[in-house]
Amino acid sequence: MPKQPNLTTDLLRTFVTVVDLDGFNNAARRLHKTQSTVSQQIRRLEQELGHPLFVAQGRKRRLTAAGERFVGHARRLLSMQEAAVAALGEGAMEGELRLGVAQGLSEGPFPELMACFARDYPRVRLHVHTGFTRDLAAAFAQGDYDLILIVRRGGDVPDTGPLAGLGRGRVLGQARLAWIGAEAAGMGLPGEDIPLPLATFAPPCNFRQTAVDALNGAGIPWRVAYTTTSLPGLMAAVKNGLGVTARTEHALVPGTRLLPASCGLPELPPVDVVLYHAGRSRIGDRLEQLFLQTPPRAA
Repeated sequence: MPKQPNLTTDLLRTFVTVVDLDGFNNAARRLHKTQSTVSQQIRRLEQELGHPLFVAQGRKRRLTAAGERFVGHARRLLSMQEAAVAALGEGAMEGELRLGVAQGLSEGPFPELMACFARDYPRVRLHVHTGFTRDLAAAFAQGDYDLILIVRRGGDVPDTGPLAGLGRGRVLGQARLAWIGAEAAGMGLPGEDIPLPLATFAPPCNFRQTAVDALNGAGIPWRVAYTTTSLPGLMAAVKNGLGVTARTEHALVPGTRLLPASCGLPELPPVDVVLYHAGRSRIGDRLEQLFLQTPPRAA
């Protein structure tokens, strides 16, 4: 019988963290390890599996085909281990949890995370609502949610509106905004002295306001050409050249591209993914740990 790989929790968690935080250095900081330790653990995991999981691409590393196939299995193994420990230590938790999620976070791994949580805690009545960050913050302040998962401007930019009274929350990750346009060169970009057409979410939308502030600061004329409340609808408009938008690279779909600096658009600031937790509870703490293990991505 061939030797079975020794897939320890530590190796799996390191691998998943590298993938989620898009880099060995970021993973090292999150896991409180040195970069060399993270690299050694990834090499050990590759040796156990008999397949390379990452390949160099410039200064960064991307997943190989084997790595892309394995990452979903690694997440499930970690989730199963945590569920088994929780079942032995606490019994079957039950109760209700109200979660508000910003629209830009409801794509990517988020639905899978919620499905894992629902399977692990079937007696928890989970209510998930997506909306705009400002609306979620106002409802959270009034006690309508137990937790909210939102996107706000990164760094030390002071919060305004409903966010101002919530404190800083727990930062789960950070992403940089970028200008995204149609893949066809020049499509969606105006000529000289013609306002830049924007495709955006309807207000209130932090990404929209950030884009407008950056364009105004750079003295670039603009107009809102397409407004929607749907991310797939937004990216379809961008793909077809109806306008450009400001999102993270995770919003890219076939037919769209990150616009280069040569387009003359201003640099955009980073955004933080932040979790606010109203009152501590066992159920809420479990969900928070899941988000820390696999942070939702801003798109």
